[in-house]
Amino acid sequence: MDVQEWEQRHTEAFYNVKETIPYLDGMLVAYNSNIDAIKHLTEADLSRLIGLFKDTEIIERIETYPREIKDPLDFMARLFISMREGKAAEIPTHNSDIHEWLKDHLGFDYARMGGQAGIISNLLSSLELKKVVAYIPWLSQEQAEYFVDADNLFHPKIENGKVFLKHPREAFKPNIGSKVNWIIEYSKNLEVSCDGRNFTVPRDNRLIISSRPKWLRFDVDKEVYEQLDSIFPIDGAMLSGYQIIKEEYEDGSTYKDHVASSVQVIEKLKSLNPELRIHVELTSIQNRIIRKAILTEIIAKHVHSLGLDTVEVANALNVLGHEELSYLVIMKEEYGITSLYQGALQLLKDLSLERVHVHSLGFYICILVKGHPLTLKEHRDVLLFSSILAAAKAVRGDIGNFMEAEVGLEVPISNDGIESLDDFKLYCVDRKLCTLEEFEYGYIYGPDHDAVIIPTKVVNKPKATVGIGDAISAGAFAAMIAKMKQKIS
Repeated sequence: MDVQEWEQRHTEAFYNVKETIPYLDGMLVAYNSNIDAIKHLTEADLSRLIGLFKDTEIIERIETYPREIKDPLDFMARLFISMREGKAAEIPTHNSDIHEWLKDHLGFDYARMGGQAGIISNLLSSLELKKVVAYIPWLSQEQAEYFVDADNLFHPKIENGKVFLKHPREAFKPNIGSKVNWIIEYSKNLEVSCDGRNFTVPRDNRLIISSRPKWLRFDVDKEVYEQLDSIFPIDGAMLSGYQIIKEEYEDGSTYKDHVASSVQVIEKLKSLNPELRIHVELTSIQNRIIRKAILTEIIAKHVHSLGLDTVEVANALNVLGHEELSYLVIMKEEYGITSLYQGALQLLKDLSLERVHVHSLGFYICILVKGHPLTLKEHRDVLLFSSILAAAKAVRGDIGNFMEAEVGLEVPISNDGIESLDDFKLYCVDRKLCTLEEFEYGYIYGPDHDAVIIPTKVVNKPKATVGIGDAISAGAFAAMIAKMKQKIS
């Protein structure tokens, strides 16, 4: 593939999409935000942590593969697993003692906005949308301070039974605690040694210890639900945070109650605007029952678009009964991109979606239902736009406006991404999914679907990795809706 041609396409797409954003009336973003305590792990930090335990204890706990962080050894085990594989992971903890232990024995470098909805709200606000409505069920005063101070950012506020839209800093709930997550970031080539076992970290990534306090509920306030029309006009909704749902709660309710409530909200949003597009941003979900319920009962047939990374594709396929394909995706063998493409297509079919957007290091794949309102070039433009946003976020840490986003244009296209696409080319051409020329444009025409695949810009030493996937999905989804509105205006 011609790298310079793709560089030019990135530039043209960025300014093209920038001109379409004003067509959007607004976007709803819900449900999860938290405060992220960020720690960039050094060799000295790691050595100090290992010294707190017997090596054999760590190795034995690794072999149990903890699905929840109940004590410090669980933390060490999942940290080693994440570093060894170079894969991001988000592991829940319901134990506040872990937060105190990490503060005492590791500490953090700084704190910032965390949670998909919080990050996406701030990003979309910086892209100068007319209106971004965030909704966080557990919005505390401390949490509200992490939302950007912008005139286009709002949150529902209940006053005397009536819902008003105010800035989050004026809409928080008094006397509610804050949800604090720990983000442990580690760098490629970090040397790890424990009990005579040595490995080198293969890539930059992170481990997230996700706080799930007992008071956390995945609910929409009754008044907000009854007055959902007060947040309109909006053109789209980006929903995330379903991973916090638990199987059972102390009050006797179960995940089924929260799933049913979530579907009810989605269907009401669609009834208020039949043209509304709804996107769910997936994340790592350890509990298989919850993972399957989110996919089959919330996402399937109720939403239009799904965003996820390679690991999340594999996890979704696994609980949907496609174990062999899931294994091929996660193994990333020589033809891993082919398995990823097949996996994304399977999700499109199984979940009755319009669009599945997969972001992988160096390339993005977007599988589309036949007859989507946008052309493949328009879909390609929104992916390229999101590639630039992701690069800018990796360079800067945050994006405050379009001018700051332009720094992403200076980031080179990933050579690994180009190589992955070259590996995939023969598969597509041999199966007559596209001609060689069509593939060079990033276009794929399946018998029952279309697809766009692009190489992306990648920052070798990102300032931070958390939130990059959110920037990718949010930028592409907002740009897609803007282009759809532009076509009908």
